[in-house]
Amino acid sequence: MSYVYSWILQLLIVILTSGIFIWKYSTRKFDYWKKRGVFNPQPVPFLGNLSDILFMRKNLADLIKTLYSTTDLPYLGFFAFDEPYLMVRCPKLIQRVLIKDFSYFSDRSVATPPHDEIMASFTFLQKNPAWKRTRNKLTPVFSSGKIKRMFTFVNSVGENLVDYLQKNLGDIEAKEVASKYSTDVIAKCCFGIESKCFDDEDTEFRKFGRNMFDFSWRNAFAFVIYFFRPRWVGTFRVDFINQSSIKFFCQVFSETISYRKLSKRKMGDFADLINDLKEASQTRESALNEAYGQAIMFFAAGFETTSAAISFTLHELCLNKDIQDNLRKEISETIGKYGEVTYEAIQEMKYLRMCINETLRKYPIIPFLDRICKENYEVPNTNLIIEKGTPIYIPIYGLHMDGTHFPDPEKYDPDRFLKKNINGAGFVYIPFGDGPRNCLGERFGLLSTQVALVHIISRFEVEKCDKTPDPVEFEPKCIAVLSKVGLPMILRNYGAEIN
Repeated sequence: MSYVYSWILQLLIVILTSGIFIWKYSTRKFDYWKKRGVFNPQPVPFLGNLSDILFMRKNLADLIKTLYSTTDLPYLGFFAFDEPYLMVRCPKLIQRVLIKDFSYFSDRSVATPPHDEIMASFTFLQKNPAWKRTRNKLTPVFSSGKIKRMFTFVNSVGENLVDYLQKNLGDIEAKEVASKYSTDVIAKCCFGIESKCFDDEDTEFRKFGRNMFDFSWRNAFAFVIYFFRPRWVGTFRVDFINQSSIKFFCQVFSETISYRKLSKRKMGDFADLINDLKEASQTRESALNEAYGQAIMFFAAGFETTSAAISFTLHELCLNKDIQDNLRKEISETIGKYGEVTYEAIQEMKYLRMCINETLRKYPIIPFLDRICKENYEVPNTNLIIEKGTPIYIPIYGLHMDGTHFPDPEKYDPDRFLKKNINGAGFVYIPFGDGPRNCLGERFGLLSTQVALVHIISRFEVEKCDKTPDPVEFEPKCIAVLSKVGLPMILRNYGAEIN
């Protein structure tokens, strides 16, 4: 009997000792910011300050806003598991990170997958000097002249959107409608095909688009690893986007390029432009993978941002009828002036752009910017040295919802953007980022969003229904800013009588 008691006691000692060792190991860096005189909220052993998103209690945007609101200081420290991260709150310091001292912060902290050449060519994931080479190649593709040429393609999808809505008046789910539209736009402009999402509820393009962004344990695991445990990406060969989606989009793009080569046809779309870059390359196989990567990244980046911007704008318009009426008046008068929806007419709609700006303030699709410090950096006028390898987070959602910069931040008020310079302070409104690594597809995304809203608001009215969320609660199982219950509303023909 004493032998049994002795064995149990030894087991308990081993378990207790192991537990203490693991606990000590997981908290060994938790005095990092304290030693440097930087405020940081109390982290939790093993999880750091990420417990709310790891247990899916909060969306990342809500976590960022919570961390941002813990202090009024220019920056604060936090922990991703046991790794120290720095969150920059001060607009002047944000400007240094993004522009003035860009050479120190030219790379994102997100991982670049060493095991997959196609995904490694995503500009979002690339590090210097590969990022700079790719950026220089792609910048001409997204010039204002090239975007203007895309208008005809985008507008034709907008007309298809009107036909679809005319057949589906009444209760609609705005996010799903906008997703169909954005899928068709990108399929047409980047892959050169008609994805026909308005004709078929479950086309392959729509299915694989969902696979990229809808919640799955694989997607959730990949997000956490890429942003908060980048060293594990190569070790465990974690894919940023699932391989089935990668293979589908590679096949579609390959078929498009092959057809055009045989037929010697050029459509003047992004597929042609990306293929021209491939043909100009000396190394064909690598260039082909790079072309695949750019096409897939274009779809991934444009699909979610465009659909979310459209649907959140419709959501706010259905809650704010006076704003909807003002926007419809501008659209009607401008179309009347030009006789139809044209690129020039879209550019003239200032109030439309103000509404979209306010939507992106209140609902920035990606709620943060990430950078990594490449060399030790002394923060001006402080004693803080940001050490090489420290990840830097710029809290877009925290800045956008700060009442100091945007009074009454929960209120949807497009008139905030009557003045170019908000409250005399720059770098507090950055939905597309800023500096050399700003969003390359900003012009195209805005044009696609504007075209959809012009076609919808000029012909229809949107109204709230019993299921319309107010306020919106963000989905905690997703990196992007999405509504937990969708964005349901009522769609009517403009001027139709309400029964």
